[in-house]
Amino acid sequence: MPCIHPPDKVENINEESFMRKDGGSLKVRIENEGETLETTMTGSLKSVEEIAEMLGVEAENGSIKAVVDGVKVRMERGRLELEFENGERMKIEKT
Repeated sequence: MPCIHPPDKVENINEESFMRKDGGSLKVRIENEGETLETTMTGSLKSVEEIAEMLGVEAENGSIKAVVDGVKVRMERGRLELEFENGERMKIEKT
C-alpha cells in the first residue's frame, strides 16, 4: 500500500523500504490535508547509516537532517520523519 510518492532521484522506495521484517513494532503515521492515517506494523527501522546510504546523504552524529529532491528527511535512532513538498508527512517510530 504505497501512500507516499518518492522523488525521482530515489526510485522504487516506499514505506517498507525503511523497515526490516523482524519481531519489533512500529507506529506509522501519515498526515495529509488535515487527515491522519495511523497504524502499527511488525518490524523495525533500518539503521540511520543504512537509510542515509539508500538516500545518498550523509549521517552526522547518528542522525539525518537533509532534503532529498524536495523531501525533508529527519531521522534519529528509532524515529524517521519525511515531509513532502505537497505538505504530506510520514512518521515511523519504534513503539
